[in-house]
Amino acid sequence: MKQLFLTFTLLVVATSFAQKLSGKVSGLIISKPEYSMNDSIIRVVYSKPRFNFTKKPAIYINGVLAKEINLLTMNSNEIESMNIEKEEIEIDNVKYYGKVYIKTKDNFSSMPRHLISLNNLKEKYINSLNGSIIFQIDNERITADYDQYLVDEKHILKIIVEDFENEKEKLKLHFVTLVTKTEENVKKANEIRIRGGKDIAID
Repeated sequence: MKQLFLTFTLLVVATSFAQKLSGKVSGLIISKPEYSMNDSIIRVVYSKPRFNFTKKPAIYINGVLAKEINLLTMNSNEIESMNIEKEEIEIDNVKYYGKVYIKTKDNFSSMPRHLISLNNLKEKYINSLNGSIIFQIDNERITADYDQYLVDEKHILKIIVEDFENEKEKLKLHFVTLVTKTEENVKKANEIRIRGGKDIAID
């Protein structure tokens, strides 16, 4: 129950400092019949990130400022307390919209050692990659400074690296997905999926 409450609180923190959802409720599905099988025009949709963190809070872990961090990768069982202050603050010419103070159970005087930047995580676990890298945590692409963006190393279940290359377009990308340790992700990771057809493959 405590973990569920804390996870919900982290989601509230993440969304409360983001831009408003232009009058719509997140997660609500409304039937809007704009498309049909008889459409003759191809529509182009320019997608935006689900959360736009242009108004982000300053997050302190054990009193140390974490410039960029994904709170949902942190194990809620390791968090002792969390306090939120809504007043604006400016640090090193960067404006933050509120402050979040998090204390962990294991260490009250410094940043936990298992919090690691995405680039340091890449250097530690992934073989050398030649090309641009796009990080994703579960289903969310990360648009941030990979040197500053922190994740909880202990709360990552696995890392998936997918290569994409198009020689004619001179494109070479690596999609790196961090799968977090949630009950749903652990269940999926333990499943064996058989794909049919002429050739049978097991994922």
